[in-house]
Amino acid sequence: MFKNLRNALREWQDLGLRLRLPGSPFWTQARMAWAELPIDAERVRDWLPFPLRLAQPATASVFIADYPQTSFGSVYHEAAILLDVTLFGWHLQYCPWMIVDDDSALILGREMLGYPKKMGVFRFEERDGRFFGSVERGGEEVFRLQGRISARSLPHPPLGIGRWQVNLRGLIGLLPAHLLLFRPQETVHAAQALDEVEVTLTAGADDPIDIAAGAARRASLRTCDIGGGILPPPLRLFPVGPFLLSSLTRLRVR
Repeated sequence: MFKNLRNALREWQDLGLRLRLPGSPFWTQARMAWAELPIDAERVRDWLPFPLRLAQPATASVFIADYPQTSFGSVYHEAAILLDVTLFGWHLQYCPWMIVDDDSALILGREMLGYPKKMGVFRFEERDGRFFGSVERGGEEVFRLQGRISARSLPHPPLGIGRWQVNLRGLIGLLPAHLLLFRPQETVHAAQALDEVEVTLTAGADDPIDIAAGAARRASLRTCDIGGGILPPPLRLFPVGPFLLSSLTRLRVR
């Protein structure tokens, strides 16, 4: 047992996941574009494990990010949909769909925090006062976020990735899964409003994400660190039967 513990600690250190001093982030100088949009509640209701419920009005946050420096050595992009949900009246965010372009980030995110990460091809551009970000899957564009970068700074931007999160973690099969509760720490260094923002979610062969039900709003482009400080560790919160994960294979796996 002690040999396995020693080997595990060595592997974590090699991977950059060793215990870090307060204020030392796992993601440094991340560049993230965020927007909020109304969604079709009926399209996403079956994605939610009990006892999660959609918050009202039905809303999601979307983001696309460039991570130029991480503690575990990966440089990659990421995009996600985060649904606004409630758990016994507590407001949280639940991630049903996330795309990356790095296999280490995919494995760590799925196994440690239950993010349903899949691989995709990214564009992330800031040029001539405009932002453009997109994701392709199987040669088809399924996600796009674009807008004009405002000269107006946001000294107190709304929380992005720093909100309480609840994810579904488990293996597809006959073993039960569980809900995992945690809160990343987000330190925003600079943020600007994104004006004339447009978010396009397009259903692909294995990405049924055409859930938008209105125009995007409250968009921003920010530079931030993620993961520094002392926060509660991820908490296994609630068991989930095995068949929900299997029913979401197309959304979460393919």
